[in-house]
Amino acid sequence: MPPLRYLLVLDFEATCDDTNRIVLRSEMEIIEFPTILYDLQQDKVLAVFHEYVRPTLHPTLTRFCTDLTGIEQSRVDAAEPFPHVWERFKAFLRPHKITDDPSSASFLTCGDWDLKTMLPQQLSLAGITDAFNSSNGSLVPPFDRWINVKKSYQRFYGLRYAKGMEGMLRHAGMELEGRHHSGIDDCKNILRLVRRMRLAGWKPENDLPS
Repeated sequence: MPPLRYLLVLDFEATCDDTNRIVLRSEMEIIEFPTILYDLQQDKVLAVFHEYVRPTLHPTLTRFCTDLTGIEQSRVDAAEPFPHVWERFKAFLRPHKITDDPSSASFLTCGDWDLKTMLPQQLSLAGITDAFNSSNGSLVPPFDRWINVKKSYQRFYGLRYAKGMEGMLRHAGMELEGRHHSGIDDCKNILRLVRRMRLAGWKPENDLPS
């Protein structure tokens, strides 16, 4: 498999509550959309996309959500709804030809939820249909494939169980920087783990979905 040029480190934060009664899982909406574009060849961050998103189904954040993510109501009130943010994200990818040549890049997430569950759900809630493949309903490239760093870390280090981000950082002897469940801080910490793994010989291409 040819080497990847880019990783897109992504970690959404979404509306939520601790009872699953105010905000049902099927009604969760993205409220923080961060992505770090990392050039594997140059070992450098090329660009950062980071926007907050105004939810529409449940525009008022629960106290649990704010306590978990650190995102205040005023922050999402000042943001735009998802369709506007989505268009800007696609424009963010365009200069790097990622949509023209999806094989050059892969998303990298801490788990499968972001792209397997949350993005398809958000696109459907927003009525955005052109992001789906009409033949099978999957997301179109490059949104249809990602590396789950939890599984990669487990396999690479021969661990019995997959660890969450904080567990991986502890295993690597690294301190958490910033706030856990801040999407952009999580992206930065995930990228620190990626760089540590690459120094030890990990190749992202080996963990691309077949």
